[in-house]
Amino acid sequence: MQKLDIPCIKTGEFAALCGTNKRTLFHYDEIGLFSPALTDEKGYRYYSENQCDVFFTITCLKELGMPLKKIKDYIDHRSPDSLERLLLTQQEKVEAELAQLQRIRTVIETKLSLVRQARDFQDVQCLSPVLLEEQTKKELLVLSSPLYTSDHDKIFSVLCSHIGLCSREHLNCGHPYGAMLPTPALQEGDYETYAYFFTKTSFSVDALPPDTQVHIKPAGTYAAIYLRGDYYRSEEACRRLLAFAGENGLSPGSFVYKEAVLDELSADEEHYLTRISLFCGKKERQ
Repeated sequence: MQKLDIPCIKTGEFAALCGTNKRTLFHYDEIGLFSPALTDEKGYRYYSENQCDVFFTITCLKELGMPLKKIKDYIDHRSPDSLERLLLTQQEKVEAELAQLQRIRTVIETKLSLVRQARDFQDVQCLSPVLLEEQTKKELLVLSSPLYTSDHDKIFSVLCSHIGLCSREHLNCGHPYGAMLPTPALQEGDYETYAYFFTKTSFSVDALPPDTQVHIKPAGTYAAIYLRGDYYRSEEACRRLLAFAGENGLSPGSFVYKEAVLDELSADEEHYLTRISLFCGKKERQ
């Protein structure tokens, strides 16, 4: 409809074109943020088609969390330089939000993977048989401060510090924290001493904060056993892993790794599922 000097459309048509509603257009007009190109003597508003881009930009800025007052301040004093500054600022915000969304996506994918893995062991009542599993790629573990103690107060303090670090630095990719027990202590019958807590991450070493303690969990063959129930009741599982290694001529690695498959997020304590594993290489022939 071209009743006026420039091509214009009515409020409802413009609202439909821009994916909004007339109430929003009326509000923007009232606060002086975005007004129609023309208003006739009867009070009918008309918008020009070239106003669509301006409205689209306002909508994008609003969706990024920019208050309408600040958007109006920009519109009232717009210039190429101020537009560049505005866009650079918003670009930084978008990049940060994209990074956060990617972290959330990674966590979701990890949790889905763990839930699906647990289905293979749904019949485990207490302990599964010892299995030989191939880990095809090495894994990067972010470590806590070293423990090498069975003192529960110190263990709890170090665990809290580790969880705090991973939370602050966004290092957690969805894997629950795990624990490393020193094999030599286990071989001597000490099942209470912890070496480190760890969090498995998908970051590269170069992407981690400076001075972050890490451990490379090697690719290769692992003897693994799955524990149903209380995560801390792992003595028998560790005993069976060491016995399996000895009976099959396998040389155990330096640590036993305890890591949750199902934890508080998906089950009550009775149905937790924990993977306890030991790197195993063939013994050298004498």
